[in-house]
Amino acid sequence: MLRTLAHDTIIFDWTKLIPKSALRCLPAIAIPLIVGISTGHPRYGLMAAAGAFTVGFGTFQELRGSRTAPLWAAAIGMCVSSWIGSVAGHSNLSIILISALWGFLYGTVWNLSPSIAWTALQCVIWLVISTAYPQNGLQALERGTFMLLGGLLQIAIILIVRRVTGKMNPVLGGSGTPEEYAIVSHALGADHGMRLQAFRAAIVLAVSAAAYRYLALPNGYWIPMTAAIVMRPTFVQTFQRGLARILGTLAGAVVATVIASLLRPQPWILVTLVLFFVWACFMVIFVNYALFAICLTAYVVFVLALAGLPETGLIAQRTINTLLGGGIAWIVHTAFAPLELFQERMSLSRSAQ
Repeated sequence: MLRTLAHDTIIFDWTKLIPKSALRCLPAIAIPLIVGISTGHPRYGLMAAAGAFTVGFGTFQELRGSRTAPLWAAAIGMCVSSWIGSVAGHSNLSIILISALWGFLYGTVWNLSPSIAWTALQCVIWLVISTAYPQNGLQALERGTFMLLGGLLQIAIILIVRRVTGKMNPVLGGSGTPEEYAIVSHALGADHGMRLQAFRAAIVLAVSAAAYRYLALPNGYWIPMTAAIVMRPTFVQTFQRGLARILGTLAGAVVATVIASLLRPQPWILVTLVLFFVWACFMVIFVNYALFAICLTAYVVFVLALAGLPETGLIAQRTINTLLGGGIAWIVHTAFAPLELFQERMSLSRSAQ
């Protein structure tokens, strides 16, 4: 039982270590960072690099036989979600409501296929992040647009590398089959349990967004972001992902603290550290989730340090907010568990008749 609950933490599949594939995703992240710092506009470089970083994970996905569809869907979806989040960020109520809506939509589609679930999750993440940076007028389009540009750069480089070398990253994220789409389509129309999952996802995002706004913790948007990331269709999956995320974040905080204290990194050293941990994130994402969370935490700390935020404060903030986000996802899922179990038994009873 313990091994099952700690699956994402203690199980390492080293056959899925992909150092060469990870390298193909680095140029689109390095270029915006270098250009941004060199021209005195690091913030724009960071936004574009963030888009390229996220879209890079789409190179390991496949959607209905297409290797580029997940890339385009993620780039466009994140851009639009970021625009909406920037506008919604002016009001606590609008943040809670729009987060709940995006959570409901995510919970509705996460069983369709791994690629669709991954794309929907990126949209939720960037909606939440953008609410922390509210803007008016055309400025509300800034973050999403630069992210889109970074995503498009990643797509262009990936396609060029594919054309020149004839190689593409392996499909490790998975793809849905027509049979799976038909099953889920029927379930959405007839099974209350499927709709209950979507409603639970909406509650998780609403509660975590409310905690983020009303607790007013520094970088509090990490609370709903973490809650969305660890949330899964079943409680065991949610517990597995949440435990791995929390332990990986704690370990990553230690790693980032040690590096920061030893190197006291300046901008170009920070760029090097960011690119190293980006490469590590891509390389181990399918090996072990806790290991990925270690690399991701270090990446986030150093990329925000490039934006001028102190590493030590970021480490403590990320740790606290990750604990809160994971805890909210667990608590809400626990509260829904009896109702979901009842719905499952009712579905089985109807099927047996």
